[in-house]
Amino acid sequence: MYCYSVNGRSVVPCHLWLTGYAGEIESQLQKMPGFDKWIIDKDTGPYINTFESQKENLVYLTADSENMLSELDLNKIYIIGGLVDRNRWKGITMKKAVDQGIQTAKLPIGNYLKMSGSQVLTVNQVIEILLKFLETKDWKESFFHVIPQRKRCETEEQVAQEEEGEEGDEESDQGLKRQCIET
Repeated sequence: MYCYSVNGRSVVPCHLWLTGYAGEIESQLQKMPGFDKWIIDKDTGPYINTFESQKENLVYLTADSENMLSELDLNKIYIIGGLVDRNRWKGITMKKAVDQGIQTAKLPIGNYLKMSGSQVLTVNQVIEILLKFLETKDWKESFFHVIPQRKRCETEEQVAQEEEGEEGDEESDQGLKRQCIET
């Protein structure tokens, strides 16, 4: 619902598909007022069946890919999975894409900022980043606009400002512990 809403408000909305939501997820979605009126394409079956004739254009976005996304190709269909790809399921989306013979890519987060923890983002965050990138054509602006401060380490500039304003302060010391360098 959030992705649908943010896409509708976007300066450059994209064509959204919702696939693979059969069963309990479908039942819950049907209970949402207006779901049947959403202006998106829907298919309860798996994306691999939905886009079988366009398999060469599928790109699964996964943090485990070695392929760094530099631009968005409007002829490609970017898959944003709803799986949390860490802990015991580490690498599952990458394996799924490889098994299905489809391309993979990851967002170039590490080129623009350091994350304080995992580089795994929510589906909502990925949609927002892609929409912001379509609007600005600027990955850095897109990441800083969407990724919450708590998931980012501080930039050198922010740390320098803290040092000047709060020397010796315990909060400043904690900030320095989290210091990361913006690239």
